This record gives sequence, structure tokens and C-alpha cells, in this order.
Amino acid sequence: MLKLLSLLLLATCLSSGFAQKKPHIIYMIGDDMGWNDVSWHDQNVQTPNLASLAENGVKLDNFYTMAACSPSRVALMTGMYSSNVGGQHYTYLGHIPHGAPTYLPFLPKKLKDMGYQTYGVGKWHLGFCNESYIPGGPNRGFDHYYGFYQGGATYYEHVNNENGPGFDGKYVGYDLHDDGKNVGVHAACQYTSVLFEEKVLSNIEEHDPSEPMFHYVAFQLPHSPRVVPEQWELIYKWIENDNRRIYCAQVTYMDAIVGNIVAKLKEKGMFDDTLFVFHADNGGDVMTQAANWPYRGDKGTYFEGGIRGVGFMSGVGIKETGYTHHGMFHITDMYPTLIQGMLGGEVADNLDGIDQWVPMSENKPSNRNGFLITVDTDMAHLPRDNVLGANVTAIREGDWKLMIGFPAFSYTYNEWDWYPPKYTDDVENVEHIDSEETDIWLFNLAEDPLEKDNVADQHPDKVAELRELLKPYEATAWNFWPEEDPACDPALHGEFWSTGWC
Repeated sequence: MLKLLSLLLLATCLSSGFAQKKPHIIYMIGDDMGWNDVSWHDQNVQTPNLASLAENGVKLDNFYTMAACSPSRVALMTGMYSSNVGGQHYTYLGHIPHGAPTYLPFLPKKLKDMGYQTYGVGKWHLGFCNESYIPGGPNRGFDHYYGFYQGGATYYEHVNNENGPGFDGKYVGYDLHDDGKNVGVHAACQYTSVLFEEKVLSNIEEHDPSEPMFHYVAFQLPHSPRVVPEQWELIYKWIENDNRRIYCAQVTYMDAIVGNIVAKLKEKGMFDDTLFVFHADNGGDVMTQAANWPYRGDKGTYFEGGIRGVGFMSGVGIKETGYTHHGMFHITDMYPTLIQGMLGGEVADNLDGIDQWVPMSENKPSNRNGFLITVDTDMAHLPRDNVLGANVTAIREGDWKLMIGFPAFSYTYNEWDWYPPKYTDDVENVEHIDSEETDIWLFNLAEDPLEKDNVADQHPDKVAELRELLKPYEATAWNFWPEEDPACDPALHGEFWSTGWC
């Protein structure tokens, strides 16, 4: 009997390389970061710390996200396609009483149940009108969270309206919170990323290294608005275009923060026991000079430039390092990859994400051959000039990609060209020649990775085949978009965007 128990214990330990000592996890997201905008894709962009981690890990060359902030974050946190959890449409807005479903355990909740101390810093963007929506909510799982609830804020004032900085809105208030407490006005005039870096480093400093740590670092950088402390902009003083210069400076500032996180982990003796994950949440904002080059399109579109995210994994547990994996991975995969694949835990049977730990860590073929891109049709009735209007379904299967309808998460996102990095003001975009009246888009990405040739007319059988694959997803998709509620008004909550009004 003793021998049998010993063998069972050994099998349990071997089923996960971390059964006895769980690794620390640093999970970092670059906000609206372009595919081009890392040093291993463009040597003009200085990202030495990200490059060091990536080169000593595995670069994920075919890592796919959703087209925008909230849909990607809900997919990451639940392991579900955002269309299956009502989070695919546009983004969660501050005046709409909605958020990611609370019945699903988020990634940090699963990790917390496995013994992790869970920290978050930065952008939330998953709902906040009810306390169950915010990071400390029962099924969210964060022990501590410091950041803003909405999709953005001004970098120095920490102020936002319901539509985001740079847009007009009815309601204006501070948006910066520490474990649910309002702190924005007290931190005014300090650049947000300074505050975020201080909090991450403080969390690591105060953490007991003998306990497993999960730290979610949801950078605001390099999201617009285009403003950055001067010393970072001076690095790129040779760039003529103002937005491109500041954007590159924001990327390099983010990279420096990554370097300081690594240094703090080494100081605490935690670095060798840490897994790092980094990726963009979606494509870059080409209208403010992020670059998804050479891929087509802007964030918000379902062309490759909108949904193909730069990313890598590095650190403990990665058995084969120093290479680029060309297999297909999706943001939903990260949930089961970490919980089930790396840690040997259990996940729900109905997840859309796939455990990719062995492919990612051992350079094996990907377990994925396709994915749902989106089903977003509930707002099709809105006029074409309405930012909330959308009518699109899309799917990837093998080399083929089909988009039906208007290929973006909003009718107003019609940046469908190819946008080279604009280092000088005379750089011109490469314009598309297909009609914007087109409503069926088919690309063979093996032959045409830049999506120059819509071959829907030449392959009607492939269009029909992929439409059949879409039908089950169309049947299960749903969208939660109630009417705006003036109870959101920060004037009713001490001038802060606050929880507790829905």
C-alpha cells in the first residue's frame, strides 16, 4: 500500500512541473501596441528589456487577440470567446450599466484558489457599476488592485469621460482607485505610469517570495493620448512626426518599467522562479501612429493588423527557448494554458481556450487550427455614422479567414489600409483597392498574409464551408448592452467614476 501511494504521489508531481513549488507569474499587456513596435520587428524602436525576455523565451508569431480592449480582456480572464459571454461589442463604457459576467471565475480567481497571492495594476475595462464587477469582486479574484476602471484616462490628471480621453462626453470625473478606494485627485499631476510602476515594485517588495505571486500588469502605455515625460521623447528627437515620436517614447518607457520589474524580482530572489507573459491587447492605433506594419488595418478592425498581437512567454518552465513559434495561439488559450497545462489544475469543459502549455514550452505543434474571430450583429440597425453600430461575423479555419459584413467592431473604424511607421511626415499609406461596399471577405493567409487579395468570388465553396462553421457560434452569441444610466455621473460620487450605481 505504501508503495502504491508513493507511485501515485510521484505521478501527481510529474503531471505538473510545479506541483511542489508554483512559479510566480508576471502577466503584462501593452495597450494598443502595434505589431511592428518592438525592436525585433523594427530596430528603430528601443525595447531592450522586452527583447531580452523574448529572446530567452519563446516569441509567439501567430498570437491572436480580439480587436479592442474589453473584448480581449474578457476573453483572457474567462478563457471564452467574447461573443459567448456578451462582451464582444465595442468596449465596456462608463455610462452603460454592464460588465463582464460575474458567474464565471476569472483567471486570478482560479489562481487564488490554487494558493496564489493576486495583484493587479493598471487598466481594468471590464465593468465597474456594481461591486461584483470590479477587481475585488467575488469571482474576479484580485487580492489587491490599483488602477483605473475605464478604458483610459488622461496621463497626468487621471480624468476621463464615458467615451475616453480625446472624445466628447456628458460625464467627467477622476478614475484612479486603490482596492476600490478613490485616489485620483490625490495623485493628480503625476504621470500614471510613474504611479503604476511604483505600485508594482512595492507589491513585489512586500510580497513573501515563499508564496506564489500572480501579478497582472495592464499597462496604460502606449495607449493614447500622446503625452510622455520629456526625457523619453528626447530619445526619438530625430522622428519628424509628433505622434510617432511620442508613441515610440511611450513604448520605450513601458520597456524601461519592464526592466525595473525584472531588476526588483532579481533583488528579491524571485526572478528564477518567475514565468513572464507579454502581449498586446489588440492591434495598434494607427491614427495616432502606432504601426501594425506590414499587416493590414487598425485596431478595431478584423484585418490582421487589428487582431494579431505581438507576444512572448519567458522564464521558468519554458523548456525550449530562443526561438519563434509560428503556430496559432489565441488569447483565450492563456487561461487553460496557465491553470491546466502549467499548474495541473482543473478548468471548465466548455472553455473556448485550449491548453497550449506543451506547444508553447516545448516547441511542439499548436493544438489550435482555427478560432472564432467575432459574432457582433445586434447593433446592425444603427446608422453607418454611429460609433456603436456594427454588423460582422468572422472566423479563421486553417489558412482561411472569412469576414461577413463590415469588418470592424464599429462602423466608424474604416482604416483598412496598410500603414508604415511614420518616421517622416512624407511617408504614405498603402491604400486598399477593394470596395468598402464589399460584405464578404475571404483570404488565404498562407498565400496572402497581408490580405491584399479578397478571393471570395473565386472560392464560393470555401465561403459556404466557413459560413457553416460560423452557425453554431451565431446560435450561442449574445450581447449585453442596456441603456445608459445617468446614475453613473461622477458628480454624484464625489467627482469620481465609482462603483455602486447599478
